[in-house]
Amino acid sequence: GAAVAETIYLPELDMVMVGARASLNGKLLWLLYDCGKNVWFGAEFALRLEHDVRVTLWDARPGGAATAVARAREVADALVEAGILLPEVATRRLARLATADTLAEVTDGASYVVEAVPEDLPTKQEVFRDLDRITGPDVILASNTSGFDPADLAKDLSHPARVVVAHYFGPAFLIPLVEVVPHPGTDPWVTERTAKLLSDAGKRPAVLGRFVPGFVANRLQQALFREALHLVRDGVATPEVIDEVARFSFGPRLAALGPFTVADFAGLDVYAALSTNVWPDLSAETASDAPPAELATHVASGTLGVKTGAGTYPWPPEQVQAVTARRNRALGDALRGMRDDD
Repeated sequence: GAAVAETIYLPELDMVMVGARASLNGKLLWLLYDCGKNVWFGAEFALRLEHDVRVTLWDARPGGAATAVARAREVADALVEAGILLPEVATRRLARLATADTLAEVTDGASYVVEAVPEDLPTKQEVFRDLDRITGPDVILASNTSGFDPADLAKDLSHPARVVVAHYFGPAFLIPLVEVVPHPGTDPWVTERTAKLLSDAGKRPAVLGRFVPGFVANRLQQALFREALHLVRDGVATPEVIDEVARFSFGPRLAALGPFTVADFAGLDVYAALSTNVWPDLSAETASDAPPAELATHVASGTLGVKTGAGTYPWPPEQVQAVTARRNRALGDALRGMRDDD
């Protein structure tokens, strides 16, 4: 099959979006994402698909397409280092990437669209209205939102039954799971085809029964982080100690088994006893009006984590590089083991 990717600058939305259209099992695919952050997402599809897909990049900004290709090479290097791609396979798939000087194609002929613009509901709704207008009624419109209700994205569309969430996790080129979240009006074939496409791309789709804020993974992560903040605040442990505990105790076991399997191995009688002893003392803090003071302070001071050079910890560039490499190696090792077992 052949593929072409385009970058479309929308000044009214103040963002750049990139589309990648590819032939996959006889169906056309169009990926739509924010060039600044989620070019990794499109690059991953080019690198992970076993089909002979050629991707051509064009960007309205000078040098933008070349930057996208460079980032794709970074993705390839990470996949090779993690043992997910063989070097010769990465080289062959990188050869599919090319750049163009003009916008050659648009959305005609697409059968699947993934939106991954910034997490702002009005912006996403505007994009979905545009897509609803310019694509055929049978084109699936998926969103990579990390928490918005797909029913809100489908609101006021002419064909809302084709809207579904396909939520990826970073680093997307390593983490296989994608949460698939329909809304009550989503046509079942839309959910099924989305899950099939993700499986064909080497992903692990997890289809949810209904929408809930934060879906499943972010709710579990936020529950853990809320308790971690509570323990630091109460002087039980420092952030360093909590990270150490998570990394070298329940973290690897949780990744290997999942919470319900861990509970079965521990014994549900043990969990029943722990629930009456521990649960009453867990944090029940809510943040409906404002985030916790610790997070609000970081936001106010601009210490937002890796992206600003400091957060809970200082993040000089060499530390970011070292920890990122360690993360990629650890994830690659863990995921190879899971694939061997599954």
